[in-house]
Amino acid sequence: MAEPGRQEVVRRVRELLARYRDPAQVDGLGDDEPLAVLGIDSVTLITVAAELHQRWDVTIADDAVLDPAASVASLAAAAVAPGGAGDRPGGRLDVVGMGVVAPTGLGVPALWDGLLAERAHRLPMPYDAARGHRAGAVAGASAAEVVAPDRLLDLVCLAAGEALGGLDPGRRAGVTLVVGTTDTGGNALGHALAGAGDDQSALAGWVAERAAEKLGLGAAVTVGSASASGAVALGYARDLLLAGDAEEALVVGADTVSKSAFHGLAALRTLGVDGCQPFHEARRGIALSEAAAACLLRRPVPGDDAVLGRLAGYGASSFTTHMAAPESAGIELALRRALAAAALAPGDVSFVNAHGPGTKLGDVAEMRALADVFGDRVRTLPINSVKGLLWHCQGAAGVIESLACLLSLRHGTLTPTTAAEPVDPQWREFDIVTKPRELADARSAVSVSCGLGGVNTAVVWERA
Repeated sequence: MAEPGRQEVVRRVRELLARYRDPAQVDGLGDDEPLAVLGIDSVTLITVAAELHQRWDVTIADDAVLDPAASVASLAAAAVAPGGAGDRPGGRLDVVGMGVVAPTGLGVPALWDGLLAERAHRLPMPYDAARGHRAGAVAGASAAEVVAPDRLLDLVCLAAGEALGGLDPGRRAGVTLVVGTTDTGGNALGHALAGAGDDQSALAGWVAERAAEKLGLGAAVTVGSASASGAVALGYARDLLLAGDAEEALVVGADTVSKSAFHGLAALRTLGVDGCQPFHEARRGIALSEAAAACLLRRPVPGDDAVLGRLAGYGASSFTTHMAAPESAGIELALRRALAAAALAPGDVSFVNAHGPGTKLGDVAEMRALADVFGDRVRTLPINSVKGLLWHCQGAAGVIESLACLLSLRHGTLTPTTAAEPVDPQWREFDIVTKPRELADARSAVSVSCGLGGVNTAVVWERA
């Protein structure tokens, strides 16, 4: 980069750093002095780098950002600006189709009505009913249907079919299908093994290809990132579209209530017989649900009147010191990256749809991350979690909870956090939404999803 360009990057880096430290201190810091002198850590620098890229198409290599001795000068020296100076178009994508099948019923209207009325379908857990565990199931589904070998494929196709309803059939072949799921074979693999068969279609990696063939879609890929799979699939599709590698992308988060999932989570002691109770003072763990949710995305088209909302930003991190316990720093990093990608400040966010699983440690880590990102405003920031009603939809959670955000933005109404009361005393001064609430001026929302092994994501949504 030429010297004048480098000086411009120095100016912009200082401008962004002044958001996190006293501007006078930032002004007084020499270009070659380590930023650590001001207590600026790598999490903050990753946020700064993401916003430089979003606003001015300036890219800084990760090695420079993560260098403990990073300075304003070293960041500027590592910067590359392929797009040149000047503001770049926002990386926003239009949502032009939605679909869902869940414990609230079939279809998006049933999801919205169920969230407001706090109505969902439950069944005794097929694998260990004697201990009192229940499962969330698609309204009207029987126990036999829930454990059927092709249940995952059926759920994916049902949700995808609704999302594709408004699309010209002739354009389906140009749609890339991205399926996010935790299912490693689940019911299908169990049936195949029981029959001593060798059915490769039982493997989760094939579900996207099978669904794409059945729906007449083009390329297909399956994403597996634990309970954050649906959200990671949204981020993957976003990358495809912004890079021009796909014309349209259909993201489907889906999961069944499989025997392997139930016993695996039971072994980790994350299950509770009372279902998910986000932020409740006596929360005991999660309960599982089957579900599928779909979101059809494409780059903005001028004059398009079919837009249902916009995906404005996405952030993720892989950060943990324990397989089953999330870290607040990892969630914070995902949140800061998402806001930077959307070029939004924390004060621009209208509400947060929390991961909110209702686990002892998970809720604490997430609320600490929200407090670190939003500062004093966290006490007046509306926070809800739909897991209190839907329970944990596993790989579908990131997409179905994103649809809940989009619906809340469209309707100007926040849905309640079922089973949250009485709220844990440490959060009683926070604005946890426990009853339907009008929020007519809501413009943007953040949805948080986390998964075992330290997968953390945040997705920023905007009203159309």
